[in-house]
Amino acid sequence: MLFSKNKEQMFAIGMFSLVIAITLDRFAGLGAVIDFFCGLFTGLSLVMNLGYLIKYRTEKNNHSIQI
Repeated sequence: MLFSKNKEQMFAIGMFSLVIAITLDRFAGLGAVIDFFCGLFTGLSLVMNLGYLIKYRTEKNNHSIQI
């Protein structure tokens, strides 16, 4: 898996894409292409942040079981 060792990269990519999506929505104006990229970066942010939370929860549960 691409982010198997460093899950913090998933969180950073998710936050960065959310900032890009908000910035495009606020300052780029109107248009179909802008809306497409805004939706693309919002979806990427959602997937990366949820993936980070799932990986964090499973690693935390596995760590508490081993102790």
